[in-house]
Amino acid sequence: MEIKERIEAAPMKRMQVGIVAICVALNMIDGFDVLVMAFSANSISEYWDLSGAQLGMLLSAALFGMAVGSILVAQVADIIGRQKTILICALVISAGMFASAFAPTYTVLFVLRFITGLAIGTMQASLNVFVSEYSSAKRRSTAISFYSAGQPIGGMLGGIIAGILIAAYSWHAAFIFGGIITLAMIPFILKLLPESLDYLMTRRPAGALDKTNRILARLDQPQITELPLIPTGTALTVGSRWKALFSGRYAATTVFLSIAFMMLMASFYFANSWTPKLVTASGFTAQDGIDAGVLFSLGAIIGSIVFGLIAARFAVKWVLVTFFVLAAGGFGVYAVSTGALPTALLAAALLGFLVNAGIAGMFSIGPVYYSSDVRATAVGFITGMGRVGAIISPIVAGSLIDGGWEPGSLYFLFIVPMLVGGAAIACLRGNDRRKAAGTVLHRDTVPA
Repeated sequence: MEIKERIEAAPMKRMQVGIVAICVALNMIDGFDVLVMAFSANSISEYWDLSGAQLGMLLSAALFGMAVGSILVAQVADIIGRQKTILICALVISAGMFASAFAPTYTVLFVLRFITGLAIGTMQASLNVFVSEYSSAKRRSTAISFYSAGQPIGGMLGGIIAGILIAAYSWHAAFIFGGIITLAMIPFILKLLPESLDYLMTRRPAGALDKTNRILARLDQPQITELPLIPTGTALTVGSRWKALFSGRYAATTVFLSIAFMMLMASFYFANSWTPKLVTASGFTAQDGIDAGVLFSLGAIIGSIVFGLIAARFAVKWVLVTFFVLAAGGFGVYAVSTGALPTALLAAALLGFLVNAGIAGMFSIGPVYYSSDVRATAVGFITGMGRVGAIISPIVAGSLIDGGWEPGSLYFLFIVPMLVGGAAIACLRGNDRRKAAGTVLHRDTVPA
């Protein structure tokens, strides 16, 4: 039995649980770092007397950076290693947050938010791969679901903390807090986050055998005297990694996963942005709108965890298709539920639950369709395409509102992308008897 197969078949060890915990914590912090601009928007707008367009650009700067980081920069993890990439990104994020707190002008803050987003997008692609690679087959979907829940948890808790800091001090304090908590993770990354075994055995940096054996010892696995053989001619350059994603056996997979993630993230970010506003526009108070946003986030957290529990028992591909279809129905339900506050709040929680369960599923299914030598590049690209959808959908929604659309009508519109995303997942090729969430690929296998 190969090393990876032995690890997948064995129960999760303390080291693996620790790795997942570190990745969840980093994703929570990323959730705060991404949304800190939204928490500080009013204070920053007043501080520099910004126009609506200028504030909108600031709010989008980190998302643009995340898209670029996911698509173009995340592949560096396939070259220098996952652990080193995560460490460098954490340092850049921390520096970006501290520098943002003392930005002298609007333009400088915009650039710093873009750079911070660049590092966040790159880190998240590596974290997703890390959780997948170090989880056992039985617990992989659950581990990734907890990981994907980290961002909405971080955003929700971060919103509470940022509100307190901004009220007591100023918007600068929220950014300083983000810099401190990110910097505090550096010792944990250095001590508790090992290098990827897949990376060590594929890329074989200096000392790869010793590092591999130290990791195997911590996993209670037998030591090896030499690294497994790699078929000749399989080493990939940066260019060949990109070519591999869009040719041969990966081409259709990359297209279908990219379409699905773009449709899903476009729908999620539309709902996340407009749900509080629609509640307020329906005649309820601003606080009622905030409550709807909080319930949407709570539903999103629960949705991530529930998806993992269900996907541990069934093929993740078809569980994911089911949640796409249910989420499409959720948009329709929300559109007709805003007449009374209790139904509006309940529908908001339900919508968050269904849509974010789909996001957990995408994080689960993405890494297992690619071999180690292209995995970070592939996940980064797919995630980046999701970020593109996240950037575009609020802009399109705003334009449609300006054109006379009622906000509630837009929820009906977003039924379509959810159905398109579900169809894309259903078209993924593979043996349906295998559980994608329970398989990490070797070179010649494709999961359900």
